[in-house]
Amino acid sequence: MGEVIALVSTGSGKTITSFKTALFLSTRGGFDKVVFLVDRRELDSHTSESFKAYAAYEPVEVDDTRHTYELRRRLLSPTHGIVVTTTFKLNALVKDLDEAGDNRLKDKKIVFIIDEAHRTTMGQMMGTIKRHFKKNGLFFGFTGTPLFQENRVTGMIDEKSEVIDTTEKLFGPLLHQYTIDEAIADNNVLGFHVDYINTGEFASYEQLRDLIIEKIKEENPDQADRDIERKVFELSELEVEQEADKRNILVYQDETHIPRVVEEILRNWDVQSQDKKFNGILTVAYKKRVMAYYYEFKKQLKEKEIALNVAMTFSFGGDEEDDPMDPAIIEEMFKDYASFTGIEFAAGDSRRGENAYYEDITARAKRGGSGRNPRNIDLVIVADQMLTGYDSKFLNTLYVDRFLELQGLIQAYSRTNRIYGKEKEFGSVINFQYPRITEERVDKALRLYGSGGSSSKAIVEPYDTSVVKLKKTINEMVQALPIATEWQLLESNEESKEAFVSAFKAAAEQLNFVEQYYQYKWDDESFGLSHHDWLHYVGAYRNLTREDTKTPDDIAPNVLVGKTKLAGSQKIDAGHILNLIGSKATASGGKQTVDAESLRILSQQIQELSNMGEYEEAELLREFVNEELKPGNIDSGVNFDDAFEAWKKEKRRKYIYEIAQKWGLNSALLERAIDAYSLAHPDDIPFVDELIGSVDFSSVKEKKASSQLEHNMMLNEYLDEVIPKIKVRYK
Repeated sequence: MGEVIALVSTGSGKTITSFKTALFLSTRGGFDKVVFLVDRRELDSHTSESFKAYAAYEPVEVDDTRHTYELRRRLLSPTHGIVVTTTFKLNALVKDLDEAGDNRLKDKKIVFIIDEAHRTTMGQMMGTIKRHFKKNGLFFGFTGTPLFQENRVTGMIDEKSEVIDTTEKLFGPLLHQYTIDEAIADNNVLGFHVDYINTGEFASYEQLRDLIIEKIKEENPDQADRDIERKVFELSELEVEQEADKRNILVYQDETHIPRVVEEILRNWDVQSQDKKFNGILTVAYKKRVMAYYYEFKKQLKEKEIALNVAMTFSFGGDEEDDPMDPAIIEEMFKDYASFTGIEFAAGDSRRGENAYYEDITARAKRGGSGRNPRNIDLVIVADQMLTGYDSKFLNTLYVDRFLELQGLIQAYSRTNRIYGKEKEFGSVINFQYPRITEERVDKALRLYGSGGSSSKAIVEPYDTSVVKLKKTINEMVQALPIATEWQLLESNEESKEAFVSAFKAAAEQLNFVEQYYQYKWDDESFGLSHHDWLHYVGAYRNLTREDTKTPDDIAPNVLVGKTKLAGSQKIDAGHILNLIGSKATASGGKQTVDAESLRILSQQIQELSNMGEYEEAELLREFVNEELKPGNIDSGVNFDDAFEAWKKEKRRKYIYEIAQKWGLNSALLERAIDAYSLAHPDDIPFVDELIGSVDFSSVKEKKASSQLEHNMMLNEYLDEVIPKIKVRYK
């Protein structure tokens, strides 16, 4: 019947688009069956789950097939629907049908929708399938990375002796395309930031030039030294790398290279993963290197006493592969995995074996890193798995120690570009081999699948450019409030306050962007501000917006640190100050007191807490010191944490009672409403109807309203204001 191809950018909704196509054709297209073909078992499972979720609200059934006989039965059944299967299973079925002379499926009108149409569609299996269904079959190809002439694939020869080496030659004319640049412009996917790390195989490009010159002189003793040197020094850094690679000058030896890469990854892990909220994939060539990296991670994690949940996966053999792994290696891998997940797998087991292990990894990795849950995965080491068809918003970094190019590069990089929020402004890709050669491959891939190079929206701006923008926004913020600790000067000037809040948000948003670069490190000179001063500005923002219980979610949450670093790693919070009081207090006459010098130090620390944005808590601590500590009201042997909490609780109770008396309310009901109030839902005042109904208007001594109706209306507005304030102040 025919073939067509649709190009849809990676990560922009190819699965749902293909499902809608399958749905339309299966319900209204007049076809007997719609078959969705994937090229690997893990994509089969993933696609089946997605399709079944979509189909829950549609008049169609989705069947997946684990065995060839199930596939035969479903294709021959008279019911309409969508069948999800692998190219391998369908090819095996077609061979069985051809050998048996069974032509029943040839007469059916079947639509085949091929996922990732750039992959095994060039192999013999797809040729066998297409020949069998040539009479009535219709083939749709969906791919984010079609094969062009530039991909230079081997292809195959068709019955007309034509070489089929591009996706268009196989499927026919392009039906529709949606590129990476378009998807990024539409905010459907993120761009990439790509780093190229030199792990020490060469000191500099000048050193490589010198080594190349020596090598050429050895090879060409009759050639003038000056000519050799001139030619080598005219080479670009890319050409230097290429020459050094060709002459075996630049070589990556696993014995030294792998430990360096692991050390680099671990050194930057907390920052790159944002304290293990996000996770990463490390892709390397060949199974043996997957295992080498896995064992090196185990070794260094033990030596450095770092807690990180690392897993590895690779093809275990099966379907189109026949390369079984040593059972002892698999058993060790399963044992390590169970140590942090609590789930045990068994090698060779049909239900709890390799397939179940892989399915658990792909599902668990989508939950983010161990900072979100200690049973989550921080890093997965792979060869080829999870580099296509795997979608996770919590994957923010791809580490690459292998050769990738064109469609393989774009597919792998695109694992990182799923949208999450302001903590993930782009996907990070970190390469550990051949910096300039890899950079050239990236640019070539983007020229083919986007607009290419620096003009492509797929690559975010360089780190230095982002830092320049950050410094500009920080300068504008400082102009709005020259001294951060004088934030109270803005409280009575709404215009000036709004100007600072707006400028701070712009600076915080740009800092959040800068923090996500691999090379991020606070630099006072480049940023235009010391880190400690920045924390004071964070505090000023928090203090000026403290009464706004509807905290804006357009400010990067990782910027608003709740506790503050002082003198290295010391954190200042209420607990720290109460511990400080305990260390300075002395007992006299059964009471605890502190001397004048200790009071001065406490005052400084409380002020610093206020400067860092904890104004309400700082004020409470100040009152506690003045009302309880100075007069000597705290008994000897009483823990200051307990004394402060008891004092604060009583303070809160009295304040609530005063409000209840003022408005004629039931104080117990008011306290219950405050306890139930959540800052996460600022508009919802619990028990508001009951509170209004409990009003005893006659008991109100200083009436501000002429009637109870007017009183209740005023009370309703007051509760909206006061309950969040009490919740914040006495948190």
